[in-house]
Amino acid sequence: MHNQRRNYFIDKSFQTRFILKFCFIAILAAISIGISLFLLSANSTTVAIENTKVTVKTTADFILPFIIQTIIIVTIFSAISVILLTLFVSHKIAGPLYRLKREIDKLGSANFGAIFQIRTTDQLKELSTSLTSMSNSLKDKVAAIKMETEGLRKVLDGLYFENKKQVEDKVKQIESVLNTFKGI
Repeated sequence: MHNQRRNYFIDKSFQTRFILKFCFIAILAAISIGISLFLLSANSTTVAIENTKVTVKTTADFILPFIIQTIIIVTIFSAISVILLTLFVSHKIAGPLYRLKREIDKLGSANFGAIFQIRTTDQLKELSTSLTSMSNSLKDKVAAIKMETEGLRKVLDGLYFENKKQVEDKVKQIESVLNTFKGI
């Protein structure tokens, strides 16, 4: 597929913050679960056989090493999963934003050749469609003004009157502004 972006970090700052926020949530959730289990088991006791001896401990003391190991393992796998997932999701957001910004900059410099097309699987497809409609509408309006100005120029060429020079200068100014628009 020729539209495939190979660089998954389009906007490194945004994507890094996005990933870190979700990783923080995943790590916080794992730690919260561990603390909750520890606190909820603090008032109970467990009988266990350790090295052929029967021992009685609070459940919290007995399961604490297992909780810590489980939290570490779950946190590592969760963090990796969250990093990959948020990288792909943020890529589907940052890529189109980057592309749309580039095309908006073109349009801002009076270039109606801007193409607001993004992949159908990316986010912001509706925004892309709206920007395309807006660009086409502006292009049509500027083209209509340009056509009317050309018509005015033809009418002026056939006229003679005292202030013709001033009117011609004004038409030239309008034409010079209209000529700054590209793609029409």
